[in-house]
Amino acid sequence: MNQSETTLAASLPWQFSQWQQITGLHSRNTLPHALLLSGLPGIGKGRFAEALAHYLLCLSPVDGVACNRCSQCQLNLAHTHPDLKLLVPDEPGKQLKVDQIRQLVEYLSQTSQQGGYKVAILSPAENMNSNAANALLKNLEEPAAGTLILLITDSPSRLLPTIRSRCQQVSFPTPAPTVALKWLSDRVPSTVSAEALLSDAGGQPLTALERVESNTLQLHTQMAHDFLELLGGAGNTIALAQKWKQYTLADTLEWINRQLCLLIQFNMAGATLDPSWHRVAAGCDNRQLFHLSDQVLTLRNQLKSGHNPNPQLALEVLLFNCCELLTSTNGRR
Repeated sequence: MNQSETTLAASLPWQFSQWQQITGLHSRNTLPHALLLSGLPGIGKGRFAEALAHYLLCLSPVDGVACNRCSQCQLNLAHTHPDLKLLVPDEPGKQLKVDQIRQLVEYLSQTSQQGGYKVAILSPAENMNSNAANALLKNLEEPAAGTLILLITDSPSRLLPTIRSRCQQVSFPTPAPTVALKWLSDRVPSTVSAEALLSDAGGQPLTALERVESNTLQLHTQMAHDFLELLGGAGNTIALAQKWKQYTLADTLEWINRQLCLLIQFNMAGATLDPSWHRVAAGCDNRQLFHLSDQVLTLRNQLKSGHNPNPQLALEVLLFNCCELLTSTNGRR
């Protein structure tokens, strides 16, 4: 949730209805003590949480957003506001520890240092284990006055039902392509195809923006070439798994699942699909595609739960299954 050194976070164009909903609750003094912000990654849930925290802590909001000038905003600009706490795992992909949650609960029980709200942003909420979730539960059941906990999750189903039931849920769907494309086009170089970036990112505009600097689009183009070559019989699973082992396994799984989803959408509704994939779509049915997607998601959830599979072996098995299912009707086994 990066922010500029000269301006505070603001909500995004496709979050207007959610922003109106939550700030409306605040203006009527009916804002709950905990909000669960859920939706796919890369659509700005963290940005929304940060913007809401800045708005609630601001002394003089202007047109429904933080003023960027008052003493509270200056503290937020310096990342030193004592009444705003961001809780994330010690390392990306790791679990939130029970000690971290206990420290958060202690923090929330203390009086606000600036006399207003105390806000905690917890992300990703699904990375709490059962002990950490239970440690947070008591605070959700008996919240201190003037506190707000913002839980951010890509996978609300992985949270304990008791956690979900004690939060007001706010859903963030993938933004309309026209809205996301306009926003993205204003932020990428003219030499970069915003449409191709957005498509590669599965319609997630913040993910697309992150990929501009990392050259991820070029990487995914090469991965598509490798994958289609494998399915066409010109490669082998062991060699490709060895090559792809240099990439982050979670990112590779995301890419594979994205291709499977595009194939499913093409088969079911005639969605746009790069012509180079048409032969693959013709060689399988959605039952096979869903079966492969389940395998990918199971492996991805294992990673999120702290498991550490052997990347080479995991990719070999997955790529072999892709060959078996995606080319079986063309005679390859």
